[in-house]
This record gives sequence, C-alpha cells and structure tokens, in this order.
Amino acid sequence: MIVRKNISIDQSYVDKLKPFLEKNNGNLSAAIRDAIETASLSLAGSTVESGEKDSGKVSQNAEFRNKLIEDDEFLLVHHTLLEWLIKKTSGLLIDESIVYEIINPYKIKRISDIVSYINSLNEKMGWKIKVDAEYSQDSEPESASLTLSNGNPYFREIMAHNLALYLAKQMKLDVQGLFCKSNVTKIYFKRFEFLDYQKVPKGLDKYFGQMEIVFREIQKKPEFWKNLIKIYKQQNYQRLSINRKTFEAFVSGDLPSLAEITRDFELDTGKPPEAFTLAEHIMIFKEVYLTDSIGSDIEICTVKGREYVKLIHDYSDKKVCEIITKYYSNILKSTGYPFTVTTNPHMILFVFGKMPGSTCFSELNTLES
Repeated sequence: MIVRKNISIDQSYVDKLKPFLEKNNGNLSAAIRDAIETASLSLAGSTVESGEKDSGKVSQNAEFRNKLIEDDEFLLVHHTLLEWLIKKTSGLLIDESIVYEIINPYKIKRISDIVSYINSLNEKMGWKIKVDAEYSQDSEPESASLTLSNGNPYFREIMAHNLALYLAKQMKLDVQGLFCKSNVTKIYFKRFEFLDYQKVPKGLDKYFGQMEIVFREIQKKPEFWKNLIKIYKQQNYQRLSINRKTFEAFVSGDLPSLAEITRDFELDTGKPPEAFTLAEHIMIFKEVYLTDSIGSDIEICTVKGREYVKLIHDYSDKKVCEIITKYYSNILKSTGYPFTVTTNPHMILFVFGKMPGSTCFSELNTLES
C-alpha cells in the first residue's frame, strides 16, 4: 500500500538527507525511504545489544543467587509463604544482629552507600524494589527520607524496617513518619541523641514495633495470657481490669487520696502532672479509662478552651455511680486543671475551665435528671 502525504521539512533536515538524495538522483521520496530503513536497522541493533546486556545481567544475578544458595546463605522460599511470614510478624522488631547480617556497619557508613548497596542487593535478589533518598548531608545528616517504590508491599515493609533500624543505630536517625501506598513506602527520619544504646528509639518502636512489648509479655506467661484472652472473648469483654489497690478502695469505699494518685501518675509516666498539657492529660486519661474497663465508652475534646471528658457507663445503682464519679474526679484533680462535673444516668461529664457560679475541685457538683 502506498500512502501519500503532504509533509513540510526544514532545510536543515533536507541537508541531513543529502547523502540519500545523491544516492537516489535527487528523488526525495526514495531518499526518505532509505533514511527510514537505515534508522530502523540502527534501532533494531540497539535493541538487540540492550537485550544482550539485560540478559547478561539477569544471568549474573541468577549465578549470584545460586552461589549464595550453595553456600547456605540464601534459601529458596515460596513467594506466598514469605509474604505470609512477613504479615504474621508485622509489629515485631527485627533483631539488630539480623540487620547487620544484611548490611555491614563497618563498610557502609553513608546514606548514599546504603542506597547504592540496597538497590544492588534488591536487583540481585529479584525483589524489584527501588530505593531513593533525600538527606541534608551524606555522613551525619540531621534529617533524611527514604522512598521505596515498586515490588511487593510486604517485601517493601520488611526492607523499610531493616533500613530504619540500621539508620537508628548507626546514624542516630529516628523515624518521624511512615507513609505507605500500594506502590510506594516513604520513611521520614530526624536526628536524635541516644540516652541508652540498648533501647529502641521511640519512632522506630512506634512505627515498626507496635506489638513487640505484647509479644514479649505473652512469651513470659503464655498460659496466663491464653486463659485471659479466652475468658475476655467468652464474656464479650465484660470484665474489669483495674489495679489491685484501686479494687480494694472500691470494695472498702475508701478511695485513693489525691497524693496517692499523683504519686502513681509520676511512677507510670516518669514525669509530674504539671509537665503535661491539658490535652495530653485528657489523652492519658482516656487510655487509662478504656484499659480499666470500669465504664463502657468515652468521648473527649482536646480543642483549647473547649476541653471536656464524657464518660459513658451502664451502672444504675446510685451509690456505685457516686463512687465512680468521685474516683475519676480525684484522678482529674491531680492534673491541676479546674473543671466542673455533671452526672446524668449512665453519663459523667467533666468540663474544664472555671464556669461562672460553679464550684471547681473543692465540691463535687452532681446533677441528676
């Protein structure tokens, strides 16, 4: 089939066609056909050469993996099995020694070296993960971010975990944020100072070790935790989980004093109440209330100037409601922030900030509908 088109060609392109024009006695159509054929052959040659290079690299990577398998350093693991293993261990911290088996701390001391090494390793392992980095400086950066793209999301997670632990221990970079999408995992780091080299930095623990303390405790007393979980499930979590001293106080009717509550608070948090903002106190209180399971639910507001805590419970006995109200009032008094308290059936409301005509701290204002 012959396709005829009117085309425009600048003089510069006509000059480039000059060899083909001379070969074809000035016939422009023939010259263009020859130029296309030459370009096609050139492109085909480049593709073949590139294919040979890619094939050679794939072969080298296969030889690398086979050698490591022969040396018992690598094992063949089914893709689905490895993915399941990563899913089931998510939230548990990798041992530091394992990370150093993958990344040699004596050889790799800069972020650029880490990125280069991990990209090379990923290619050889066939994980198809690409790592990019942004950092303030290469050797001792104040901040950095790593972007892991492509590949299996679970494989990216375990690779991100390894890199985060390495950077925390070797470059004093703690995790400030973790952003995950289907095709990208991004980690943000910021420099911090070690207080105890054996401890795990807070950011690393928050984003990669959420289940670490839980798993360790279960390992210490497996029968206790198995039985406890079984009972909680059977009773649909309708159980209390309070301190032994608090239980004694409830039974006797002699509730803990303000001084005792303050002392216990400092032991639990490591800081005195005045070291926390009101919003922080409310968040801590919410965690304690839900863990105690004395009530059924809680609603809070931490917006400055509008702070409140609303406790929901399902007790109908008047005396029980009064004791619970007094107990949690004492806890909130220890924060040092004034509030008023109002009670309705199955609800206790603490509103912070002194209200006109209301009494704070010294007298419990109980209203019943």
